[in-house]
Amino acid sequence: MRESTALLGNTSSSSSSSSPCRQQSSNKRRAWILAGGLTFLSLVSLAWWTTLAATGGQDTRLNSPAVGRFIHITDLHVDPNYRIGASSYSQCHRRPTSPTAEIDEKTGKYGRPFSKCDSPVALINATSEYLRKEWRGRVDFVAWTGDSGRHDGDAELPRALDEIIEQNNIAAGALRHAFGGTCAVIPNVGNNDVSPHNELPGPGHKRARKTFRLLAKAWQGLVPQDQLPAFHYGGYFAYPVSPRLTVLSVNTMYWYRANDKVGGCKAEDSPGLAQLAWMRWQIRMAREQGRDIIVIGHVAPNRENYRPSCYKAYARTVSQIVPPPGPHAPPIIHAQLFGHSNVDAWAFVGPDADWEVSERDQRLWWEKQVDDEEGRFGDLIRGAWTAEQQDDASERDWALMEDDGSALVTTSQVVPDDFVETLLREYERVVMQTPRHPRLGITTISPSVIPKLQPAFRVFHYLLSHPQKEKGHDSRWSHLAPGTLLDYDVYTADLHKRNKEEGGVKKFYEPLYRFSRVYGIGDLSVDSYVRWAKRLLTSKALRKRFRSLTFLDM
Repeated sequence: MRESTALLGNTSSSSSSSSPCRQQSSNKRRAWILAGGLTFLSLVSLAWWTTLAATGGQDTRLNSPAVGRFIHITDLHVDPNYRIGASSYSQCHRRPTSPTAEIDEKTGKYGRPFSKCDSPVALINATSEYLRKEWRGRVDFVAWTGDSGRHDGDAELPRALDEIIEQNNIAAGALRHAFGGTCAVIPNVGNNDVSPHNELPGPGHKRARKTFRLLAKAWQGLVPQDQLPAFHYGGYFAYPVSPRLTVLSVNTMYWYRANDKVGGCKAEDSPGLAQLAWMRWQIRMAREQGRDIIVIGHVAPNRENYRPSCYKAYARTVSQIVPPPGPHAPPIIHAQLFGHSNVDAWAFVGPDADWEVSERDQRLWWEKQVDDEEGRFGDLIRGAWTAEQQDDASERDWALMEDDGSALVTTSQVVPDDFVETLLREYERVVMQTPRHPRLGITTISPSVIPKLQPAFRVFHYLLSHPQKEKGHDSRWSHLAPGTLLDYDVYTADLHKRNKEEGGVKKFYEPLYRFSRVYGIGDLSVDSYVRWAKRLLTSKALRKRFRSLTFLDM
């Protein structure tokens, strides 16, 4: 049967010295015994951490009033055309046509795991109901990082923009149903939330304006009213979720290699550069107001995903190279959360060595314009980001003036087999070549609701304020700045089980692991990640576990 009835529909809005040969031989034996013992202890410890992680036990330190929680959910890929028993070759849209073909029992009510099929509405409804029962009133906000539209991989059922908007409407309704206005739900534009797939013209173009306005309507009440001008202009906005914390929802389509409707980030009128200027403006205001920042987006920043000039400028911006408020001031961007890759991973992001700046003033020309509110970006501060723009702009042929030498690519939906090795090489590059870089940041990629693996999401724990001293000893987090991430839990739904269950499911999602318990990391600060990456690079057992958890395999 076709799962096309949404539980929610269109709901209303809600506001880390020589020795003799014999002695050498003896020393070697002792060394081998010691190494073997350490390896055994490491494996036992790892097994213990894994067992503890899978039990979902409580860490009372995370129950402190100084600790907050938020959910990161991504890549819902709602597909009302999903059919139970359909073939995965048709993206689960049609049953096998041969009368002798057997019905595919793996394509069950809640979706087919480890396939190219998108999410049936039944999975979205079950996710929504689980979140309502288990997490409503327990989190401070929800980061929802895009791709709620289904993939456009079925030639017999091409997508249209109106369909994509309706799928975003279903996803938004599901999250409204789950949280009922108890916390902010912060949406984001994914590469499958635009039509055609991966194509989004620059700000002002009529197709971009239509896309942003329709998405804002589907997300009604989720984008703050005073941020609608910036969203209608470029698909990005700021959301103050507390007196001390602002979430920046960025539009990664304007940095994404696969979007051939825009160029890189060198030209003065580059859409990607304009967004970076907006981010710098937001960072400046946050510093002035004593606020912290979390950045959310869809496609994670790296040299493969972003155009070279855009990645370089993004890394510079989030690393807050200049001007720092003081020589020892901590960075105010405490987290960067992304989706898109459907895996459970993290990476370093940081500045390159060559910034093309003068010795006297380390700012680039566009950064000066933002700081001084002059030139093109000063005009944007006073206009497009704060007031509605009515005039249409012609679409520029960016393909004819690509400015950074990056070839356009179409990224695959399937994560390559060497994905983990690529991450490990990047960890090694950062840890070994720049072991104490003060301006590194961490980007985290959360697993997806769409069952490319198994449906999953993360619950993050973060520092709201400095904890009070307890029993005469400082808290273990007293050295961290408020806003720092402390830990996260991954929750998954085993669709092999869920599709076989009769009647209601008591808990659709179950805890898979807690990051600190599996890896023994005390918090999610940059220094902790660097220390943990060093251990990961020297331990085969840890790398094995890391590879398994990247693909949600305990």
